[in-house]
Order: sequence, then C-alpha cells, then structure tokens
Amino acid sequence: MTEGQRHGFRDPTHLTNWTRSFLCAFIGVAILSAAAGTAELLGYRPESPAPLFLLLAIPWVLVMAGVGLTTMILVLVWIHRANYNARQLGATGLKMSPGWAVGWYFVPIACFWKPYQAMKEIWQASVNPKHWWRQAGSPLLGWWWALWLFRGWGPVIAAGGPVRIHYGRGEPLTVGTETLTAAAEVAAEVLAVPMTLFLLMIIDRIHSLQMGHFRSQSSSPSSTAVP
Repeated sequence: MTEGQRHGFRDPTHLTNWTRSFLCAFIGVAILSAAAGTAELLGYRPESPAPLFLLLAIPWVLVMAGVGLTTMILVLVWIHRANYNARQLGATGLKMSPGWAVGWYFVPIACFWKPYQAMKEIWQASVNPKHWWRQAGSPLLGWWWALWLFRGWGPVIAAGGPVRIHYGRGEPLTVGTETLTAAAEVAAEVLAVPMTLFLLMIIDRIHSLQMGHFRSQSSSPSSTAVP
C-alpha cells in the first residue's frame, strides 16, 4: 500500500446516487422556471387573486432554493470525494487537493478556470490513476464548464444597462435593463438543462471508472474500503 492509499477508498455509490437524483430535480426546476419566466416576458399574468398567487409562489421559491442549495452541496461533496478517491487508487502528484478542488469555486477570478482544472485532473486520474498526466481530458468537461460560465455570468452582464436594437431604418427599440435581465435569467435556466446533463454524464463516467479500478484492486490484501 502506498502512502496515498493508507486511509482507504471511500465507496461513493450512495453519494453519487443522491447527487444524480438532485441533479435531475434541478433540471426539472430549471425547466419550470424557464417556462414561467418566458410566460412573464410574453406578458402573461395569472388570473388568480394576488393573495392566492403569493401563497403558490412562496412554496415554489422555497422549493427552488432548497433544490438548488442541496444540489450545490452534494456536487461539491462529490467532487471532494472523487478527488480523494483518485488518490487512494494510486494517483500521485495531483495539483489540486480535495479541499481546493472545492475551494476554488469560491475564489474570485480564479473561479473562472481553477474548478475546471480540478475536474479535469479528477477525470484523468480516474481513467488511469498511475499515469494520469498522460491522459487527455474529455469534451464533456469543456461543454459543461462553458455552459457553467455562460449561465452564471449572463444575467450579470445583462444587468449592465439598456440595449438599443436597430431594425432597418426605423426608430431603434430600447430594451430596458429589467427586461434584459429577465430574458438573461430565462436563458440561464435554459442553459442549466444541458449544463446539468453534461455534469451527470461526467459524474457517471468518473464513478464508473473509479469503481472499476477499486474492484480490480480489491483482491489485494492491502486494499481497504471505508463506508
């Protein structure tokens, strides 16, 4: 057993299943939010009395917040576990520790590329723990991260001010900041669907690879699984 393996592989199956479930719930919430936002942009207004509408809106906001927060926590815990397990499978020399694989998401400026690098290392180390640096990444990683950036920063950019749109020789149409921000938020919810699907594929692949390596190593007397 190497120094990196002495603490033992931690079976991520239950964590992965919970993460998958909440990512699917997150997709459902994103679709419903996008539909509601689109209807509002098109001028739809509910016919129900205001108090009743508020009674329905408040639980929905709580559901959105609860699903979003729980999904974020589960994904970050899963990333920490995947980085940790890659080391237990024999990967050495990784630049990102389990803690920093999560921590970079909260560091200004560096959050634009460091989390992607951390996930790429996890992918490489899951494909071949012993020689991870020789492995290529995956297009799935690039698509997931590009959508993550567009989804996260689109509404922020849209909030910068009104936009004037020219139609031929007619008078320009001014789109207000509020409308532009609302449209960007709808776009963000739409982008959340493929972004989350790519993340689901990444998680499934990494989980399958790591469990495959663990099973192949499990016949060794020095292998230890920690529940």
